[in-house]
Amino acid sequence: MTARRLGRRASAVAFAVAMVALPVPDAYGQPAAAETVVDIRVHGNHTTPDDDVVAVAGVAVGDVVDLDVAEAVTRRLEASGRFETVEVRKRYRSLTATDRIALVIVVRERPRASIGNPVVRALARISRQSMFLPIVRYDEGYGMSYGARFSLVDVLGPGSRLSTPLTWGGDRRAGLEAEWPTAGGVVDRVRGGSSYGRRVHPFFGADDQRTRFWAAVDRGLGPGLRLGVEAAREEVRFRARADRLTRLTVGLEYGGFSPGAFPRDDVRVSAAVERLSVAGRPAAIVRPRIDAQAFKGVGGQAVLAARVLFEGASTALPPYEQTLLGGGGNLRGWRVGSRVGDRLMAASVELRLPMSSPLSIGNAGFRIFYDTAAAYDVGQSLRGARFLAGAGGGVFLTLPPFASVHLDIGHDFRGSLRLHAGAGVGF
Repeated sequence: MTARRLGRRASAVAFAVAMVALPVPDAYGQPAAAETVVDIRVHGNHTTPDDDVVAVAGVAVGDVVDLDVAEAVTRRLEASGRFETVEVRKRYRSLTATDRIALVIVVRERPRASIGNPVVRALARISRQSMFLPIVRYDEGYGMSYGARFSLVDVLGPGSRLSTPLTWGGDRRAGLEAEWPTAGGVVDRVRGGSSYGRRVHPFFGADDQRTRFWAAVDRGLGPGLRLGVEAAREEVRFRARADRLTRLTVGLEYGGFSPGAFPRDDVRVSAAVERLSVAGRPAAIVRPRIDAQAFKGVGGQAVLAARVLFEGASTALPPYEQTLLGGGGNLRGWRVGSRVGDRLMAASVELRLPMSSPLSIGNAGFRIFYDTAAAYDVGQSLRGARFLAGAGGGVFLTLPPFASVHLDIGHDFRGSLRLHAGAGVGF
């Protein structure tokens, strides 16, 4: 190799080394100098002081930092566990002085993240998951009940709820209930609880005291269709008797395809079979129940609604389990508890005339109705049962899913009028 060629190769190597040593140009065509932090701003924090956030970030004003400083600060803040979200923005102080930067740190704190005591931190987390909601309800035959429901959400997993309903008045009740969804299993919801309740029976005028433990599972089978199974154990004190009951209920519900409290051109059906065992009795009682409703638009917003209700029993029921005839539930114009029986057959038809827009949140309007029903005992045929009738009109207001009010005046075709009221605010 000649001396001239060696000289050319040495010059090329020296030029390459010199190019590698030069600073890389920035977006404006100028060499990128080392970046110096001249300002740090923190946003979004409400409990953790700015200085603490900056200390966790591991950067300070005057520091000379690498180009990936934003990513590094983000990793440190996220690793601290104090923040749900972290965003670090790098801003140049001017278009020409690209070696001087400001860091803007935007965080969203975890609730009470700065509390050092683990017990206090746990209590703070529970307080964030708690809810206090009122219960106000009027049930015909029992009167006004009022109270509250205390709930803890997500304590048993996402979407779960642990609650304690407490009511006083016509229905005195205290309970503990749990509910949580399941994914990928045979069922999609599990429920359970216990309660103690006391109220006066509308027909017999005696205290009905019950202690109840129950568990249930549900599964959706398609749009509007749901299958449920519930098992319960109860201790009942009624008059001079004390009974132990075991229930197993399998139910199927079809909620229709028009959501809301004012269905139109729709059908809703619930069917269930209950197996009731009373301690000391040789055979269990099978109790079928069918509640079918149909709704048909008949011009404008008017809807014609029809309902058929049947409650049966294979053998005679204890008196506290017999079906109550009368009231807004099955026979308007008659008081709740006008009759009792092991079985019930009821039918009604009503014309509903809403006043509110179909697009409004709630529904309000008038209705005209005709009801007929019979309560009869085992051993008596439906044909031989005595049907009573009632007719009248009323007003209704629904604010789904929490509140409803209705007032009806019914005539019993015997010369008497009766006001039926129902109201509830509950969660």
